[in-house]
This record gives sequence, C-alpha cells and structure tokens, in this order.
Amino acid sequence: MTRTVAIVCAAGVASTFLARALREQLAQHELDWSVEPLAVDQLPSRAAELSIVLVGHHLAAHFVAVRDGLAETGVPAHLLDSDDHASAARQALALLLAHDSRSTVSSPLDS
Repeated sequence: MTRTVAIVCAAGVASTFLARALREQLAQHELDWSVEPLAVDQLPSRAAELSIVLVGHHLAAHFVAVRDGLAETGVPAHLLDSDDHASAARQALALLLAHDSRSTVSSPLDS
C-alpha cells in the first residue's frame, strides 16, 4: 500500500528539490512511498490524503502552527533540521522508516 509524504516549504520550490532527493533514497531502499512537494498554503486542502508531513527547516518558526493545524486529521508532522537537501533527505528517510512498521531496512543514519 502506497503512503504519501508531503514535503512542505513556503512556496513549493525548495520542497521540489528535497522531494527529488527523497524519491532517490526511497527507490534505493525499495520503499513504497509517494512524495508530494507542497507549499504550506496547499496543506489544508491536501491533509486528508497524507500519511505524514515533513516541514522544511526554513519554516521552523511556523512549525507549531502547521503541526497544530494537522492535529484534527491525525497526520503527524516533523520538522526537518537541515536546509541541505542531502542531509534533509536522509533525515526524511529515517523518519519514514520509523513510521514504516513493516520495514526491515535499517536506517541510513546507522551506517
């Protein structure tokens, strides 16, 4: 079953680059996740379709509002702690692995 992760940024540009990096990581680990880059203002209309939301580092000041806005939906939100796409993609993969109870793949952060 494919789950959907949203990569959220201010306007959708940074999330597009991060989404590409995360898709490469997911393909390497053969994980079944769909990755959607979204601007923060698109999130309310798409929340019902999402399994998890990852918020770009540059939106740290808005993270609590994003998380609280998702509370009714039950969709978890996590703040990525790096603005470097490669590092953020590794963190995103580790978060998805933690949410994937069926996965037997070890975290790339363990190596």
